[in-house]
Amino acid sequence: MTPEDKILGILKQRNVDFFGALPCDRNKKLYDAVLAGFRSVELSREEEGVGICAGALMAGARPAMLIQNSGLGNMINALASMSKLYSFALPIFMSWRGMESETIDAQKWMGEYVPKIMKTMDIPYHTIRSLDDIDQIDETLDSVYENNEIRGYLMEPAVWKGSDFEPDPISAPSAFVKLENFDTPMPEPKLTRFELLEKIAGALEGKAVACNLGIPCKELYKVCHQPSNFYMLGSMGMVTPVALGMALCSDKKVISIDGDGSVLMNPSTLATIARTAPKNLTVLCVDNGAYGSTGNQLTATSSWTDLAKVARGFGIENIVRTADPDEVAEALGGDDGPLFIHAICKAGNANVPNLTLTPEEIRASVEKFLRG
Repeated sequence: MTPEDKILGILKQRNVDFFGALPCDRNKKLYDAVLAGFRSVELSREEEGVGICAGALMAGARPAMLIQNSGLGNMINALASMSKLYSFALPIFMSWRGMESETIDAQKWMGEYVPKIMKTMDIPYHTIRSLDDIDQIDETLDSVYENNEIRGYLMEPAVWKGSDFEPDPISAPSAFVKLENFDTPMPEPKLTRFELLEKIAGALEGKAVACNLGIPCKELYKVCHQPSNFYMLGSMGMVTPVALGMALCSDKKVISIDGDGSVLMNPSTLATIARTAPKNLTVLCVDNGAYGSTGNQLTATSSWTDLAKVARGFGIENIVRTADPDEVAEALGGDDGPLFIHAICKAGNANVPNLTLTPEEIRASVEKFLRG
């Protein structure tokens, strides 16, 4: 039995059914086999995979990630301030670069420090050096989901030596995409974010809503609290990845209420949305040109960056730009996703109280809605 076959068999036996993955030269055959054999998202960046897998988990999937170990560095904050905060289970399968026969100096430092990083973060991990070591996956994988753990599996290059495994071929597009330009003019803002939420609350009711961290969460909680709201408490730039994971693993309509600063922090998720194209996902980007929760410092959208054109450039075809709350509400009622709503607003925050929900309560409530 090849190591690839053994790992794939364990994954299927343990009911893993969803992957967020980025390729590595050392485990490319396993990567291709995962894409062919599991519901998978080809990630743009490792960090977004943490959010996508969290959303998928809440919707009832048993997700995992397959990455190169250097990508762990891109995931640290999301793992600490989201996965651990909400107790999201996540097994992370990593090719271990920088160690045996490594010829690229840039890989060596991270290769040495990945185990130390996981120890510091209290993330248990296993080293896979041989076919027999793969048994550690079988022995521990159920515990990840039963006990809401993050657990790493470091796969050394030696484990693949001599393998004659050949995955099914993966089809590739034959040409680069060509999109029409987005030329809807930029409207003058009419409302603050809170005023917009007040106007569109009816269009949010009964839907799965994932909301950006900080004051946006508090404003949504004041205006339209419901059991289907996922309030992001920690990781900036991660609410849209979470919403994407929800949409991919649920038939429910999912709305991400994101902000310009947060979208700018993780814009590559727009490419992943275009690539996966879930029809039940809407990204409502409330663009007020400011980092509202930290004192209304200007973002790049205030004078330089057009997020509607960014979304179009990443491949999202259905885009609405407006400052009119009625037009936002109408767009939220549509079914032609993925949809990107560029809602232009004035900067400013409402004086609203803090949330009174714990991370555990938020997660349990959203899970019940998505799985119901």
